[in-house]
Amino acid sequence: MDFSKLGNGAKISLISGLVLIIASFLPWYGSGPFSINGWDSEFWAIFGILFGIAAAVIFALKVFDVTNLAIGPFKAEQITFMLGILSALFVLLRWLTETSFVKYGLFVALIASLGITFGAFTGMREAGLDVPDMDDFKSFGGGGNEPPPPPPSE
Repeated sequence: MDFSKLGNGAKISLISGLVLIIASFLPWYGSGPFSINGWDSEFWAIFGILFGIAAAVIFALKVFDVTNLAIGPFKAEQITFMLGILSALFVLLRWLTETSFVKYGLFVALIASLGITFGAFTGMREAGLDVPDMDDFKSFGGGGNEPPPPPPSE
């Protein structure tokens, strides 16, 4: 384990990921003595938590000397940034789709998912990478390629 390989952005994302894991077990909704945590808060919350954990795990793999973390044209920092955005968006949508009886755990999770995104953005800048755009996705196929010629007529 070598934490010196991580920049400040990666450290922010890792710490925010740990906070998100803890926040997923805190009360998100409830009334009186009854409450439910993030894992019981249905689709938006569960996938927001999972995307955030996945983003933090990518930087955690760098600590364990897993090298060449890339998918297509995207480096680890860019993948973490995209997963962080999805995490924050899904947790925000969970809050917007159910606004009654909200408890503090949801807000902690939202701040943590935003922290993952900010850390990944900072990590991208430290690594000299740009924010991914639609042109970066074209290398996965289907983007701008000519259709195949029609079959020969008989």
